[in-house]
Amino acid sequence: MYLQLAHIGVFGIATVGSLIALWRARAIPDTGTRVGLLWLLATSGFWAGAQLITFLNIPLWIASLAYQIGLVAGLGSVGAWLYFCSAYAGYDYHHRPLYRYVGIILFVGLSSIKLTNPLHGRYFTIELATTPFRYASVDLLGLHWIVSILAYSLAAIGLYMLFRLFDQSNIPTTGLGILVSLTAVPVVLNLLSTLGAPGLVANNYEPVGVVAFALGALYIADDSFEQVRWTRHRELMDTINEAVIVVDTDDIVREFNTAAQELFPEIDTGVGLRAIVPEPDANPEVPLEGAESGNVRMLSVERSDEERYYLLKEQSLTIGPARAGRALIVSDVTTVERQRRNLQRQSEALEGLLAAVAHELRNTLTIVSGNLELITEAFDKEDPELTRRFLGRMSVTTDRMIEIVDDLVMSARLSQPVSVLATVPFRQTVYEAFSDVDSEEVSLRVEGEGRIRANPERLDELFQNAARLAAATKSSELIVTLHSDGFRFRMDGESFAASNAAALFEYGTATPQTEAGMLGPNIRMLANAHNWSVSGTNLDGDGIEISIHGVTVIQDEPAESGMTT
Repeated sequence: MYLQLAHIGVFGIATVGSLIALWRARAIPDTGTRVGLLWLLATSGFWAGAQLITFLNIPLWIASLAYQIGLVAGLGSVGAWLYFCSAYAGYDYHHRPLYRYVGIILFVGLSSIKLTNPLHGRYFTIELATTPFRYASVDLLGLHWIVSILAYSLAAIGLYMLFRLFDQSNIPTTGLGILVSLTAVPVVLNLLSTLGAPGLVANNYEPVGVVAFALGALYIADDSFEQVRWTRHRELMDTINEAVIVVDTDDIVREFNTAAQELFPEIDTGVGLRAIVPEPDANPEVPLEGAESGNVRMLSVERSDEERYYLLKEQSLTIGPARAGRALIVSDVTTVERQRRNLQRQSEALEGLLAAVAHELRNTLTIVSGNLELITEAFDKEDPELTRRFLGRMSVTTDRMIEIVDDLVMSARLSQPVSVLATVPFRQTVYEAFSDVDSEEVSLRVEGEGRIRANPERLDELFQNAARLAAATKSSELIVTLHSDGFRFRMDGESFAASNAAALFEYGTATPQTEAGMLGPNIRMLANAHNWSVSGTNLDGDGIEISIHGVTVIQDEPAESGMTT
């Protein structure tokens, strides 16, 4: 009695469980996976219900009919299982017409053999048994084992697809692997039942295993069940040259492709996105023009002692029935972004230059116009001395105009990006540039040994402008120091206002004083042409310091003593 209730209970739970799982499976977002699992649950639930009928106290012919219908549903579950495994694992076998036609032919042919068993009697025989309880006992014959071998072989193909998917996944799949293994356990029970193991009277325990797998996958390991499906996109993701990272709502990495692993060697599933891409406040974002809703961002990240730029494109996606995530496409645009920023700096510098030149030319033309009026008045008064004086003033003003035009031409030339680089000896280049400048009142000291990658002509002009700036600021000493990321100039002359450091590199300003002219701006232009950055600051005492960063430096062993000029 208790054994009968146990069998009825197990297969009854499987039948009801399939209905519960059917309701949950409706929410699976992927169409192929959803359709395959729905049919698998429907056929398995029907199969379990048919098997349950054979344990009831009913006429033998009803039990026989229920068993035959169950066999057909079980055969259908094999096709549904393959459909589900193909879709879930990311294959397209379930869409291929050839496989579909072969499946239909097999299903119709084998179902015919099962349903016509009362005529040929080669598939099974059925009779009422009273031990250990009253039930319809089935004796399986030769055709059954042939069909079972085929069915189990096809089911094994589905298992292979799933376990191959789990093996490729970056997501922990131990739980899912155990659940899938439940579908194979009933095979062992079937064999034990056939061999006469006590307490096992059914011939088909498969629907119990299938329903147990579905319930566990959908209700216990639902997150893993949904997330692991992203692994099937790995091969597709690897065909994309750009890095692709899939994260959940907590910004935890769930999947990534090979390009992402090459770009971020420290990436791994379960790692927070911020461990790979720092917070925006630590590395300010540079919004792109035309970016909508923050879906496209530019990030600057310090990597390997250099600043690199990445373009991030975000796409919302569904990872599970109630979980939203994001797919991040990361492109390394360092070269393009550096060129863009360099062009932007050049553009800003040229705009400042043009504004300053326009201001100077307006002032000069105003002075020339005023002197012309004064000359006309002096000429009308027949005063040659006064006329010569005003003509002299106008000559000085026109000379100033020529200087402004020359400065404009030179600055426009200096602003052009360098295209030819060479490895230049640092110390030698500094001394040669200093010797070409009339700066007898300024002594030179060079610190550091090494070579730098630069355009020799532009670098020489940069050093010359620094030497002239030292003389213009009435410095007694210019110290040029090489460091790992560039070099700096220290001048002990006049300083600029503490809040006006940037003005040193702007055209048309008098910082630190008027004699500095375009020397500071020229230094900036020459540095920017190399894609170097420039900054200026006051020293603790009198003087200023100009630092150049972003330089490729090849440092040599330090010399025993420095040279002073």
